[in-house]
Amino acid sequence: MKGAILQPTYLPWLGYFEMISAVDIFVIYDHVQFVKKSWHHRNRIKGPNGEIMLTLPVKKSPLNTPIADIELASTYEKVLSEHFVSISHSYKKAEYFGMYSKSLESLYLAKYTSLADLTVAFIRYFCSQLGIATLFLRSSSLELNSSPLDSTERVLELCRVAQITELYDANGAKYLLDASRFVRDDIDVVFQNYEPSSYTQLFSGFLPYMSVIDLLLNEGPNSLNIIKNGRQNPIKMA
Repeated sequence: MKGAILQPTYLPWLGYFEMISAVDIFVIYDHVQFVKKSWHHRNRIKGPNGEIMLTLPVKKSPLNTPIADIELASTYEKVLSEHFVSISHSYKKAEYFGMYSKSLESLYLAKYTSLADLTVAFIRYFCSQLGIATLFLRSSSLELNSSPLDSTERVLELCRVAQITELYDANGAKYLLDASRFVRDDIDVVFQNYEPSSYTQLFSGFLPYMSVIDLLLNEGPNSLNIIKNGRQNPIKMA
């Protein structure tokens, strides 16, 4: 079974959804450490004056707190409302804003119990709108070895528990994983090789690496095809 293992992020970029669309099972890697000021709780949309960063407020927590245990700050509902206003102002003239505005507003008005519950709900929403039906699992809900493990062993254990025999991993992971240990477990590993395609955007100049919401509101039902157009031949683990 082909699988991907990725940390949950807020309003992910196109390459994130390319990976989900390419596999049978997607493991949301949420039992690892939360990193403040990372994509775990922020991302970019395009406004009339360029990039706009949207950031979710979270409560202070000890350094090693897992993503799954990060709580949203008491102001999160107000901030989500502000995010939706920013999105509405930036994309009200986008061709497909009317198609998604009501469901997006419902998503932004919903109540969430934690950062991961929010980000996973958003990822599931975008998968649904894009037509991606990949099976989801959360690493925090799996029975895993509780003893300290290095990064390679953590990923290997998730592959074993989720019955992943071919791992499709992010490009940057090729510098972090020990290839020989995957060979011993008969797990094939390939790394994403992705070049975002250009697409219709509002305002002057094309900005790559925006959140998937920028693509969806501008390209609507054609969004998944555009995401897949950026897919290059994957890089095999050496």
